[in-house]
Amino acid sequence: MSVLEIPKRKVESKKGVLTKRRKRQLEWILILLIVLGYSVAIMAQSSGLNDLNYQAQSEFKPTIKDALKFSDVPEIVDTVKRIQNIKYGISSVPLFPKYQVQQISQAKLQNEPLGKLYHSLLKVGYGPIYNMPYGEFWIGNTRSRENNYGAHLKHFSSTAHLDGVGYGGYSDNEINVFGKQFYKKHTLFGDFNYDRNVIHYYGYDTSLNKLENNYTKQRYQVFEPKVRLVSHYTDSTRINHDITLSYYNLQNLNREAENNIKLKAFGSTFINKEKLDVNLTTDFYNHKQANDTLNDLIVSLNPSFEAGGNKWHADIGLTGTLDNFKNKTRFYFFPKLNVFYNVYENMIIPYAGVNGGLIKNSFRSLSRENVFVDTTIKYTNTNNKYNAFIGLRGNLSSKTSYDAKVSYAQYDSLQFFVINYSGINQVYNRFSVVYDNTTLLTVNGQLKYQLKEKLNLIARGNYYLYKTKNLTRAYQKPDFDLTFSGIYNLDSKIIIKADIFIVGQQWAQTQITDNNGVITLGPKQLNGWVDANLGAEYRYSKMLSFFVQANNIANQRYYRWDRYPSQRFNFMFGVTFVPF
Repeated sequence: MSVLEIPKRKVESKKGVLTKRRKRQLEWILILLIVLGYSVAIMAQSSGLNDLNYQAQSEFKPTIKDALKFSDVPEIVDTVKRIQNIKYGISSVPLFPKYQVQQISQAKLQNEPLGKLYHSLLKVGYGPIYNMPYGEFWIGNTRSRENNYGAHLKHFSSTAHLDGVGYGGYSDNEINVFGKQFYKKHTLFGDFNYDRNVIHYYGYDTSLNKLENNYTKQRYQVFEPKVRLVSHYTDSTRINHDITLSYYNLQNLNREAENNIKLKAFGSTFINKEKLDVNLTTDFYNHKQANDTLNDLIVSLNPSFEAGGNKWHADIGLTGTLDNFKNKTRFYFFPKLNVFYNVYENMIIPYAGVNGGLIKNSFRSLSRENVFVDTTIKYTNTNNKYNAFIGLRGNLSSKTSYDAKVSYAQYDSLQFFVINYSGINQVYNRFSVVYDNTTLLTVNGQLKYQLKEKLNLIARGNYYLYKTKNLTRAYQKPDFDLTFSGIYNLDSKIIIKADIFIVGQQWAQTQITDNNGVITLGPKQLNGWVDANLGAEYRYSKMLSFFVQANNIANQRYYRWDRYPSQRFNFMFGVTFVPF
């Protein structure tokens, strides 16, 4: 029996692809043909037709091609090719063509001509009311890169005899010779000063006493040589230094004297970004009085660090001081802190700090503060334990600046001046020095206005609140003081200067007699005062000018020191010129 072999056929759709439905139909037809053929074969066997053979001849061979199936997972084929290292830019093309700039010759910088310097200047004047001759002379070399030297001389005196008091004549004389030598990394300074000041103790009532001028005369003269060496290193790793060695001898008519040798050394260098400063001061004083000789050695060492940024700065250190006075050695330590912060472009700068130090009360310092002090001075140094302060400064504009500060300090043995009522002949015209532990609250401020070189105005003020431990009052210390100063420059031809001084009330110690005739010491009040001065200068040329100065325009008789009235209105006129 032959099996009918049905060749495979390829069924294609209109597009050449066999659909599923057509495939199922062909499969069913094939199954029916197989079943029909199988049935015919069985029937033939059963009917005895086993020997019958049927052979169909045909040249056609049906075949079915393999179907092309689509993948179940879709794939996206990107036909766009990526371009690597793409650089974007704008190619600008000028709308108008560039100008062809014509070349010019380069500019040459020329040095500005330096102003002419003169070798000397002489200023002389005279005040007719109180017979006040005045003279001042300067002389020196002109511009030099190697050295600078010169001298300055001054004389100012008066033969005033004020109403109701003794002869008040005085004389101030100064001689200063100086020189500088410039080196590559250093500058060497040399100075010699001579001062001779004559005063009279005129603070007594001439209706009760009549004293000779020689009896009330006092003279102070000072010899002071000084040498100084300053470095100018630009390398921050080097130690810049400033060393000064000085000596002075002060004498008066009573053969009382004071000698001082002082060495002051300052060094600074940078450690990383911080600046290290070291101050060393050595003072030796020798006081020679009529009945005693005293020596005082003071050595102070002050290391400190400076650090800062764009808006802030801080200076932190400590001062150690050794004081060997009257054969007793004492050690002191004082803080040092200064810090400020620039809040906004130098317009608002708050600052604060605390410091202190040992203040030497010497013959020279006390006689300069009050020239009418008794020369038999009781010496005691003042210990400023601390001085804490806080303030605000800055610029209100490009022309106006301000500064306001509040400070609180504590002093041991602060000096005060009182009339010496143990004087001979009951004249009582000299001051003694007394000391007391004191606290001091100070409020001060300053306002400054400057319009180039044409106008300059300054206003300053201080308010003082003293609290003494044993003394009834802070004698001869005013409650407040105000200063107003102004300079007006009109085309460098006319210069006008004005000053106003306002000083508040103060207290002095005086004798008080009760009903029983007992004399005690107590305070009395001295009124405040105002002093206004006005001056003008006319510059005829660079070598010749004229000036006039008026003092105490309000014509007040005030007392800075008890029993010593001031001069009333007075004026001076003079000339300034260049001799050579």
